Parts: sequence; C-alpha cells; structure tokens
Amino acid sequence: MGGNTVVSEKLKRYSSDNRQLMIMLGVIAGMFIILSLTVNNFCTARNLTNLLQQIAPIAVMSTGATYVLAIGGMDISNPAVMAASAVVGVYFMTTMGGNLVVGALVIVLVASLLGLINGFAIAKLKMVPMVVTLSMMTIGTGLATILSGTRGLPILPASFSNFLNKYAVIVILLVVVAVFDFVLTGTKFGRMLYYIGNNAKTAKISGIDSENLIMFTYTISGFCAGIAGVINTASIATARANMGPQSQILDIISAAVIGGVSLNGGSGRVRDAALGAVLIVGLTNVMNLLGVSDYYTTLVKGGIVIGAMGIASFRGHLAAKKGA
Repeated sequence: MGGNTVVSEKLKRYSSDNRQLMIMLGVIAGMFIILSLTVNNFCTARNLTNLLQQIAPIAVMSTGATYVLAIGGMDISNPAVMAASAVVGVYFMTTMGGNLVVGALVIVLVASLLGLINGFAIAKLKMVPMVVTLSMMTIGTGLATILSGTRGLPILPASFSNFLNKYAVIVILLVVVAVFDFVLTGTKFGRMLYYIGNNAKTAKISGIDSENLIMFTYTISGFCAGIAGVINTASIATARANMGPQSQILDIISAAVIGGVSLNGGSGRVRDAALGAVLIVGLTNVMNLLGVSDYYTTLVKGGIVIGAMGIASFRGHLAAKKGA
C-alpha cells in the first residue's frame, strides 16, 4: 500500500508540474485522431515525417523565441534574419563557389551575428526591443532582396538537400529542442534568464550580469533562426528573400504562447513551444486541406493567441488571488 501511495503521489506531482505538457499532448492526440479518420493516408510514416519536416523551421525559431520571451523580451525579426542569413549562405556557396559545409556554417554565423546586433542594441544601448527587431526585420529583408536580385539565386547541388533530408531535419529538430529545453530549465544559466524575466531590476541587484545575458539570449534567437535557414535552404535547394514572410512571426509567437510561454517573461519551456508549433503547423495544413482562405487561417491563429493569453492571464489572476 505504501509503495502504491508513493507512486500515486509522484504521478500527481508530475502531472501538476507538467500540466501544460499534458494539455498539449492531449490536444495533439485529438487532432491526429480526427485527421486520421478524415484524411486518407494521414497516419502513414511518409506523411508524418513530411509533416515534421514542415514543422521543424517554426519549432526551431520558436525555441529562440522562448528564450527571448523568458527574459521578458521580444524578437519579431526571426523570419527576416532566417531569410537574410540563408541568402548570404547560398550566395557564398553558388556565386562565390564556397564549400557547402562552410556555407551552412555561414548561414548560422550570419544569423547569430544579426541576433547579437539586436541584443547589443537592446542590452547595451537600452533601445526598445520591438523597435530594434522591427528595424532588423527591415534590414534583413532588404539584404536578402539585394543579394538574391530579381532572378533569384542558383540552385544548390543535390548533395546538399540529400544530406539534409527530412530524416536529418527531424534529428536536428529533436536535438535542438532537447538541448535548449535542458539548458533553460536545468542549468544555472536558464534560471538566471527566468530571474531576469520575473524582475530585471532585482536580478541586477542580485549580481546577475543582465546586460550580457540579454545580449547572449538574442544571439541564441539569431542562432536558431540560422538553423531554420539551413533547414529551409535544404528543403528548396536555394534561398529567396520571400522565404521569411513577415506573417511567419505570428506562427512562431503563436507556437510559444500556445505552449504556455508567458509574454511577460519568467516562465515557459522550449519543449512546450515545440509542441505548440506542431499544433500551429497542423492547423495550417488542415485549413489548407479544407480549402480555407489564408486570411481566415490568420484570423483563427490570431484568435488562438488571444485566447491562450487570456487563459494565462486568468490563471495568473487566480494564483495571485490565492496567494493574497
């Protein structure tokens, strides 16, 4: 009896600590059951791996967004940074005759540099995150447009896409989510980010180097955008300025918010944001299959974000009321 009680208590504690995970898995399971019953061959290995390949760029960029949101920041430049870095990398690999492996590294390094610039402007120059990242979005789009030109960039050798096939992309996705989730929730570095998000002034008084941590966090966001750029580049075997549309930021932030990441900072997990990406991309695919206009799809996504924020706010209000 005693052993059963201990196990029961552990299960209750796990369920309480991972409530958001349980909710997300339940909703995803429900969505997949409905789709398997209504869409022919939906639950085939081929279709599911294709779906994960589509989810990967959004989930990876949502990883970076989770870190930024955890410190109470905001980064709306991810899609543009992804496109700009991808165009620079492909330009290096095709026009300049660069090595494919080095070209992939160039994509990640350029994106990280753009993220670092965001972080420097916000942390050191005390500029407003929304204004800085909006400016970076414009710069990234402009850079990608200039380099890709009107005719676009040449196609990459098939070996690039063959190496970074959908199975490699799925592995990259799982590794990125697992590593960054562990760093955020299981290390001192991650705890300091949460402290900054909860109260930046208190964190600074406590001796936390807030400025450098904020700068590094935006660099991580850029790094994740670069990984997404590599994935997208392999998918289409080239890069274009329009591969990072401004509307994509809604998917990224939606995934994080649906995953329980607070826009006010101080909470959230990469794991749950990635599951949020599964829901968002899955919803988009379903609405496309139903022939629903993109305008209505965007409307639904916006409504989901507002609803998720409302639920989070209500829970926070109840928690504060109980603690009073």
